[in-house]
Amino acid sequence: MTSKIIYEQPFDNKEFSSERNRIPALYTLNDGSVMAGADIRYSHGSDSPNNIDIAVAISKDGYTEWEYSMVNYFDDYADTVTSTDSASFIDSVIVQSKTGRIFMLADVQPSECGYLQCKTGTGYTEINGKKHLLLTTGKNGDKLSTFEYYVDDFDGELAQIFKRANSTATEYSIDREFRLYKNGEPIYTAQKGADGVNVQQNIFYSSSELKCYKTTYLWLRYSDDNGKTWSHPSILSEQVKKDGESFLGVGPGRGMVIDHNGKERILFCVYDNNGLFKDPIFENASVIYSDDNGVTWQRSKKIKIKAGLQKTSESQLVKIEGKNYKALRIYARNLSNYIAYADSTDGGHTWTTFRADRGLEGTKNCMVSLMETSRKINDKQVILCSAGGNLKARADGLLRVGLTQDNGDIEWISRYHLTQGFYGYSCLTELADGNFAVFYEDEAAHLKYTIFSVLDNGEINEINGENLDFKYDTSTKTVRSLKTKKFFAKIKFALGLM
Repeated sequence: MTSKIIYEQPFDNKEFSSERNRIPALYTLNDGSVMAGADIRYSHGSDSPNNIDIAVAISKDGYTEWEYSMVNYFDDYADTVTSTDSASFIDSVIVQSKTGRIFMLADVQPSECGYLQCKTGTGYTEINGKKHLLLTTGKNGDKLSTFEYYVDDFDGELAQIFKRANSTATEYSIDREFRLYKNGEPIYTAQKGADGVNVQQNIFYSSSELKCYKTTYLWLRYSDDNGKTWSHPSILSEQVKKDGESFLGVGPGRGMVIDHNGKERILFCVYDNNGLFKDPIFENASVIYSDDNGVTWQRSKKIKIKAGLQKTSESQLVKIEGKNYKALRIYARNLSNYIAYADSTDGGHTWTTFRADRGLEGTKNCMVSLMETSRKINDKQVILCSAGGNLKARADGLLRVGLTQDNGDIEWISRYHLTQGFYGYSCLTELADGNFAVFYEDEAAHLKYTIFSVLDNGEINEINGENLDFKYDTSTKTVRSLKTKKFFAKIKFALGLM
């Protein structure tokens, strides 16, 4: 008897009443199951500030039967409504340590706050040698120096809120989800966009009696049961963000685990906007890392860049293993026509200067996905790259196969046109059976999941796709299908997206 596998799409069945999902994350877990993450953007495709939550879908083999759960969710607005007044989560990255603990890092934004609205500072202050989150009764005040309250340490499930001026306790407290209490009792506010629905106040909501500073925060959760349940969040900003920075956000997709000096090191890519346009380089990539299974975190030095790249941001990490050269490599989006990279030989603390990989043309200013694999061709490590191949817009999805040379250089031996038309953010993973999957934006605010194999000659074969033949038009920098010969009209939607 033969069995049939149905190749389902992880976020195509509107499990969360959402028709507009973005920002793919993808990771094969230790037991062979696959976790996919995405921004749930409901009725819109816009970035923060808007109503955005983050969910995961898990398949036991990465092929079918995806199970869903919401990991990061705010209820200040009904799911059917969006507004720049909404608190939001945006951009997730997933990794699993050898202990089995799964980490998800994401940006969390207070109401009315997004990349362009973030204020300078961490949102914390130091009191008696410890850093504490600051709060205000104002309308999410812009000046941190005017914030009158701070959050004390947790005593059980609640943390008392104190007056900043004299360190006296108030009647307010928060729980570990940052929801607000008064005299130990939850306090409520009307849910916006719904009739007769009340929700508990949260310091990230504009309608809360006490609110946090209007800046971006790094928000970490973990799961010890393969994503069935998740921990309360912890905010990493006070450990890794600098006082002079406004935005510090994650490089979405997949994180990295390495062995460093006899310890397991967990790494995530981040980037800042350097106060936004206060410097010629207004976005800089770096990494944060933990050597104690996610308890404490450090941040690398900002990675310098060569002229012509102009900036580096949403990045991915790859372990490079040449016979004579081993390193951690970071690949980043930038404003040139080539993907940029830099190397670290000390576990991600310091890096060489970013430079362009002249073998990797790609859509400028769009997230890219690269990963090392267990596959070898001619005894050389196989590296995969997913990125848009069109130099004028987010379009023409390209998968590339590279071989690591003895000196650490990558020879890109094949390229495969996955899509014609729109191609935005993407994320790769290696499945337990040796095949590969790519989770990508195939049109504005829509995600698609494709499984493929890498043949012995380095060519790519789609397993649940069409394997269309494409021809690259060097004069127009576009791709045409030899079967359909249709120009792709959706490219215009790619222009101007963040």
